[in-house]
Amino acid sequence: MIEAAVDRGIREMQEDPKRSVRKLADLGRQFSRGRFQKNFFDLSQTLLQDDNSPYYTILSRLTQETNHETLKKFGVNIGYTSWTYGASLIRSYEKEHGHDVPWMIFIHYLPDGPLSLEQIDALIQEGRSIGVYTYFIYLEEMPEDWTALMKLFHSYDNSAFLLLLPDKALEDRDAGLLSECRNLLISTEIASCYQENIRLLKQRGCIVANHYYYYNSDPEEIARQVKDCESPLLLFIARDDCMPEDRRRVADAVYDIRYHPEFPVFPVELHSDFRRVDQIISGRTCLLEVEANGKVSLPDGSFLSALEPDTTLAGLLRKLSVQPVCEEYA
Repeated sequence: MIEAAVDRGIREMQEDPKRSVRKLADLGRQFSRGRFQKNFFDLSQTLLQDDNSPYYTILSRLTQETNHETLKKFGVNIGYTSWTYGASLIRSYEKEHGHDVPWMIFIHYLPDGPLSLEQIDALIQEGRSIGVYTYFIYLEEMPEDWTALMKLFHSYDNSAFLLLLPDKALEDRDAGLLSECRNLLISTEIASCYQENIRLLKQRGCIVANHYYYYNSDPEEIARQVKDCESPLLLFIARDDCMPEDRRRVADAVYDIRYHPEFPVFPVELHSDFRRVDQIISGRTCLLEVEANGKVSLPDGSFLSALEPDTTLAGLLRKLSVQPVCEEYA
């Protein structure tokens, strides 16, 4: 039923983006029940009041450039499975167990590195059982053989995966394999290889994004990246050496650009916007990021390890919940 409605919505957006999107936003706000849905549709109505809004161009680009089955699958997996069904499971789990659960888990993967796909698979299995249906995968190097990674994505058909590619050239055959994963959004780093990688992925109808690693809050640089972005979605990711005050300023700047858009690009400051969604779902935020060496860093400089034989996701979350990493979002 949900997928049929999404199919109809995609067709209508192709024919008349403005009318169809406004209708969806009005209906969505009228029938939304959860906290996240109400917040999302309120925002949508505000942003789409302007007939010349660049967001209409974004929606047109998505329906024209993206395989419709991929757009439907990823959209349902994020909008319903993760933010509605999964969010309900997360709130129930938090109430029963007394510790926080993030709506998305960040995982760094290095082919042939210490953190294996089998261990990542185990984290995903447990995460899904408590409501975590979205996974953000930092790919540290391009794999020589994509088969195992593709099998992981296919195994969890109703989960959503966001895959960040490194600045390495993507082979045409590998772009073809990636395009077969309908539950996948692929982001290319804005560096030397991104234009060719984006071209290959768009040719295959993938949902694409760009990501940009920043280390300061230069407003001209932020605006330039938004203006020159070649995909509808732009992720701003802070470098490890970026100061906290610069992260806050970039987050504020990105938030302001979204409310006053000039270009057909939807910018996201990754960690602050992750927390915004988490705050809506749970009332608090909790960040779990697993490095390629299996470490989970804590603000006090210590770390947990996801590689120990008896380590579980529940155990990691319990320990994280007594640390300042889980906090109220202002």
